[in-house]
Amino acid sequence: MAAEVLTAKEAAEFLQVSESTVKARARAGDIPGAKVGRKWRFLKADLEHWLRSGGSAYEDMVSRGMLLVMEERKHEPTIPWEKVKAELGL
Repeated sequence: MAAEVLTAKEAAEFLQVSESTVKARARAGDIPGAKVGRKWRFLKADLEHWLRSGGSAYEDMVSRGMLLVMEERKHEPTIPWEKVKAELGL
């Protein structure tokens, strides 16, 4: 079964915050998300995990160097989902 991928608008609705908040928090590396072209995408399961952990699990991934900058020009943080999941044993 494929993972449910959310747009920034859908992630905002799911988190019950504004779309601009979701984008800003993702850009800052506060919530798990990835830039696909010019659009942000979020895995619903990762957002659920992030919520359950109070945000600490994602901060731990960042502190362990698992956050990668994929778009050098824009410095937008993205996460290599499969690598992170494998490293965390998920």
